[in-house]
Amino acid sequence: MQKSHMLHKEHLQMLPGYLFSVLGGIICAANLNTVIVPLKLYNGGFIGIAQVLSDLAVNVLHLNIPQTFNLAGVMMMVLNIPLLLLAYREISRTFFLKTVLTVASQSMAMTIIPIPSTPLIDDYLTACVIGGLIAGSGIGLTLRSGGSGGGTDIIGVYCTKKFPDMSVGKLGISVSSIVFLYCLFRFEVEVVVYSVIFSAATSLVVDRTHYQNIKSSAMIFTRHPEVADTIVQLLHRGVTCWQGYGAYTHEQSYIFMTVVSKFEISRMKRIVRDIDPQAFIIINDRLDISGNFVKRL
Repeated sequence: MQKSHMLHKEHLQMLPGYLFSVLGGIICAANLNTVIVPLKLYNGGFIGIAQVLSDLAVNVLHLNIPQTFNLAGVMMMVLNIPLLLLAYREISRTFFLKTVLTVASQSMAMTIIPIPSTPLIDDYLTACVIGGLIAGSGIGLTLRSGGSGGGTDIIGVYCTKKFPDMSVGKLGISVSSIVFLYCLFRFEVEVVVYSVIFSAATSLVVDRTHYQNIKSSAMIFTRHPEVADTIVQLLHRGVTCWQGYGAYTHEQSYIFMTVVSKFEISRMKRIVRDIDPQAFIIINDRLDISGNFVKRL
């Protein structure tokens, strides 16, 4: 009965995450349409690939697309469909739902929000810095909610599950390189340089706002043995158990140790406190883990 109540409470606490997934997607799209696209700059990753396909559709296939309409939004949604199916089958349903919300809201916002005829910020360097701050904040908000913006994020999570030495960052750089090489042959060098600056600024802000891959260990001292099973069930993290003895209280207790991402610490604390408000928890940050630890976005 208690576990059922905790599951219901967990689901309610996850609702803000879905809201932040939508909000993060809209922020990224609005920033792209109003700050970056009017200057003819390009993003990295799958959004950049969608921009490349949009440019080819307009300038090679000569499709009649209004200048205020961002075709890249539609392209991005199409590109993400097979990847969303991969996320549903191979990663997790929660990750899939939040990613769908982010991709759908971002694609829709990119399509609906009109591109201004004149840039809101004329100076390229200023636009790259401000655009990077806004984009990084939107992406960080999405990642901290437990979802992603699709594209390389989905492929990266899948690859890190299959290949432990795989890096999401390296994959993102590889995809971005394709976009920037296209820009190098298609446009002036300045477009490539400022596009790289924008992507770099975005990445720096994402690193500051998204701390989910910082690993932490937690030692939990409690008299309630069900704490371990609940952590395994709700967080899907392994727990090592010992029986202990309090030198001050002279009472038997349980000692549980688990390793979580920093993003999961607050949730783990809620789980423990709901079962045992008197539990004693020790957190140790920034571990170097070797072995069977599941990386998550």
